[in-house]
Amino acid sequence: MRPRRIARRFVARIRHWGTPHVHCPSCGGDTPVPPADVPLTCFVCHVRWLRLDLSGDDAADWARVRAAGSGQWAAVWRPLLVDCPRPDGGKRTETMDCAFVYLLGD
Repeated sequence: MRPRRIARRFVARIRHWGTPHVHCPSCGGDTPVPPADVPLTCFVCHVRWLRLDLSGDDAADWARVRAAGSGQWAAVWRPLLVDCPRPDGGKRTETMDCAFVYLLGD
C-alpha cells in the first residue's frame, strides 16, 4: 500500500473506532453507515458506492441493483455492521438488510 492510503486508512479506523460502521470491500477501510440511495465515495480508496435497502423480494432487489449499477459494478448482499452496542454493554457484529453497490470504472 502507498503511504497516503495507509495514512487515510489509519485516520478512518481512528475516526470510527467503537461506533457502528461498515468496511469497504475494496480496501477494508472503516466507513460510517451510509444513508439509503445516496452515492458516497470511500475515504480511503475513493471507490464510489451506494446503499440500497432490500424489500424481501430477491428478483426485484436484484433488478434494482442492476439498474443502480450502470457500467461496471460489484455488489455486497447483506453486508456486516461492525461494533453494534449490545444490551450488556459489549459490542457485536450484525448483518444489514441492504445491498452495497460499488460503481467501478467511473
